[in-house]
Amino acid sequence: MPRVAFVAPTRIPCISKLMSSPTRKIVRHTTTTQSHYEAHSTDSYEGAFFYEPGAYTEYLQQLVRERLGIKVHSGKPLRLLDVGGGTGNFTHMIVRDTKTTAIVVDPFLAQHDSLVKDQSQLGFVTSSAEIFMEMPTQENKWWRTGYHKVLLKEVVHHFTEGDRVPIFRGIRHGFSSATDISSNTPAILLITRPQRDIDYPLWDAAREVWAENQPSVEQLAREMREAGFHDIRYTTESYPCTIPLSKWQEMVRNRFWSTFSNFTDEQLDDACKSIEKDGNNRLDDQGLLHFEDRLIFISADH
Repeated sequence: MPRVAFVAPTRIPCISKLMSSPTRKIVRHTTTTQSHYEAHSTDSYEGAFFYEPGAYTEYLQQLVRERLGIKVHSGKPLRLLDVGGGTGNFTHMIVRDTKTTAIVVDPFLAQHDSLVKDQSQLGFVTSSAEIFMEMPTQENKWWRTGYHKVLLKEVVHHFTEGDRVPIFRGIRHGFSSATDISSNTPAILLITRPQRDIDYPLWDAAREVWAENQPSVEQLAREMREAGFHDIRYTTESYPCTIPLSKWQEMVRNRFWSTFSNFTDEQLDDACKSIEKDGNNRLDDQGLLHFEDRLIFISADH
């Protein structure tokens, strides 16, 4: 498996008809989940190591395509719903050069935030995932129903525990009735991170905040099953990362993950100093940190 090296900041209806439909409106729905991403600009959102274009995101894109059965220049046309898809930049990586179209749903970032020049395969809805706890309306039925695949990438930890089952259930009810369109691959893919077994250069208080806010894979599997999904399976994908200590410290101070929003500026400054001194962190003579990024892929059928 290649090592990630840090690179400094580099018959579904036609999507165009779907987007231009007179019933199409941008949905603005109040979220009960307060997200730190609301305060981030597009540059800061996409400029963090795990989200900027490069070898890491290309590798992740390949995994998502493989799991969901999205094929390049072949296969049947699919409609993907990306819940919490932000700017849609990663979504575009998934659907480009394929017959798949996508709807990106996010409460804070939408079409005008995207860096994607060709948006012919993308549609955007400004809404929180909690909207799936409600019945579809005539206004939002155009995107709430009829999809074949669903992606929730690094978003489920933002849902409150009591909301997850209703959200999953609402998502499940919106799948297309054409269940045989891609019968050999799962309908839904959740990408999340471990609750405890993480390898990031953090400090004890941050690890505790992380664990408190990160549902375990077993809990998520139970909730998906309660919502009606079946054939639930999960794997852990590890990717070796290399990043300059100074870049990692900058990301922490900028609160690139919501975990860091629980700390003051002074606490983050102290934490960044402790990261440099922590002998458990793999810091080489060139000032590069080495660690594994561990992602859990949870897939299921509806």
